[in-house]
Amino acid sequence: SRLKNEARPSFPNIALHGGTLPRSKPAMISLRHLHAVTKECKCSKRLLQDLYRRGGHDAHGARFGRVFAFPCSGPLGCLAGARRFYVDSIDRTVSVQTLTDPMEVLAFMDRHNDANTRTFEASLRSLGRLSVGEHYKAVVEDNRFHAILSTLASRLEDCDATMLSKISDATARFRSSTPELADLAQRLAEVARQREDTFSPRNLANVAMALSMRGVRDVPTVEFIRNEALKLMDDLEPAHCIMLLEAFRRWGVFDRQLVDLLVERMSDEVDRFTTRDLVDALAVISRLGLARGFLLRRLCGLAFENLRQFSARELAKMCYSLARLRFLAQSNVDDLVEAMRPEMERLVGSQISEFLFALAMVNARHQLDTARILAAQYVDSIGGIPKMSGGSLIDYAWSLVALDLVREFENDFSEALKETFTRNPPQNRTPLLKLFDVICALELEYKDLNIPVASSWKAACDDADRYEMDRLESSRLHNEVMMRFDQLRGSSNGVRWKLQMQRNSSCGPYRVDMLDQETKLAVDLEIVSWPTARHVKHRLLEAQGYRMVNLQYWDWRRARTEEDQNLFLEREVTRVLEP
Repeated sequence: SRLKNEARPSFPNIALHGGTLPRSKPAMISLRHLHAVTKECKCSKRLLQDLYRRGGHDAHGARFGRVFAFPCSGPLGCLAGARRFYVDSIDRTVSVQTLTDPMEVLAFMDRHNDANTRTFEASLRSLGRLSVGEHYKAVVEDNRFHAILSTLASRLEDCDATMLSKISDATARFRSSTPELADLAQRLAEVARQREDTFSPRNLANVAMALSMRGVRDVPTVEFIRNEALKLMDDLEPAHCIMLLEAFRRWGVFDRQLVDLLVERMSDEVDRFTTRDLVDALAVISRLGLARGFLLRRLCGLAFENLRQFSARELAKMCYSLARLRFLAQSNVDDLVEAMRPEMERLVGSQISEFLFALAMVNARHQLDTARILAAQYVDSIGGIPKMSGGSLIDYAWSLVALDLVREFENDFSEALKETFTRNPPQNRTPLLKLFDVICALELEYKDLNIPVASSWKAACDDADRYEMDRLESSRLHNEVMMRFDQLRGSSNGVRWKLQMQRNSSCGPYRVDMLDQETKLAVDLEIVSWPTARHVKHRLLEAQGYRMVNLQYWDWRRARTEEDQNLFLEREVTRVLEP
């Protein structure tokens, strides 16, 4: 404040020095540190430019690194004490960031428990980055880690929006939550709600994402994030939109107004997407099951024009997302395989299972050689099958069933399922629905493998399938199709027919969306929110004597009028009924 209120001074005693001066001589500060200190003190830009010019630098501060000395009296006297604290703070922060052992970070912060908030935030971020494998449990149970969290929680009231965002982001670096992390996140949410109209788009997105990852989902917090996002909508960048969509997905909140505005904003800013933005956008859209054709077409056009700019890992993730959205044609698969081929051997673990799953989703039989390479590469990954995540193992098993590769990889298939059944069933229904197909295939096609299915997994998969089928029964799309079937008339082999469709009917080990008992004609809607393609289910049911009709979501949406929809249904039904 002294610098701001006094007249602009001259600096006749400023000189350049190359070494360290004793305490009795003028205090020293590098131009880099001086830039930060004067900025924190809200010094005018004109004063800063004057300092640069007197040091032989241009107005933009080129050639950082040399050192000023100035007397501790006069206008810059107030900077001397601030300089010492600032330099010390920078040194501690840099020290924390360079440590490679999480225990060293804990020991460092235990010795410097008087450090500023920035250093504590850096230590928490470093711990989140370094606490992997066997280190994780040791860190989160250490009292020194709890002391870091307690110190940060006690200082949140004094933090501005940017620091709150950084601390939130640091808490999200840990692979799973603990009671102490959850308490800090809850406290962050309480303080953040008091900072209305202070968050930038980036800071708001970071806070939303971090709180959702740490399980903070109270109504006031979600409503605060929503209202702030609506205010900042015109300033959101693609990455911010993606993070907000993912945060609300994790919260289990689908706000149609907010989603529509975010999707519209992403469509307007599609030319600003980076490769990472594009991959992340497709991932969150597929997880939400958003059937937004206009945005998807623009993203796909941008992606396939620049395939060589993506890494193999990004291509595998993008392929996985597009397959789940039923927005991937077999010709697109060929382009992706060709672009990925030079780096395909670098894929490991879940990256392989995701790409293999995408090939299986589109039933890419012409790429079976590639699928075989991926299947063998998967089990040869570091750690092998026992180290894979449950979701990755289920993707791998489903892919082998869908591509009829089980017989070629019997041992690996059996090992993957046995490893899966040794674990506890997840709460997430998506992997359970995938595994339901695999269990049905074991019962109908691969009985001779004698793979025991754990009763807990069998019950969980049955419950997941029943719940999702019941939920979809009354959806708007299903009602549309049912109304068309009620009015549908046709002929097959010279015989007029009218189907008596029953919703959500049992059909072998499965349930189908609609079933006509007389003709044994069953209809399923291939919707983007269902985690697996229907061709595995239909192959199994056709072997049981049922006539299966698979109505593709995007084909149905192209039939915009009732007449077009009737013609579309009649064509699909007649194709199945005629020999």
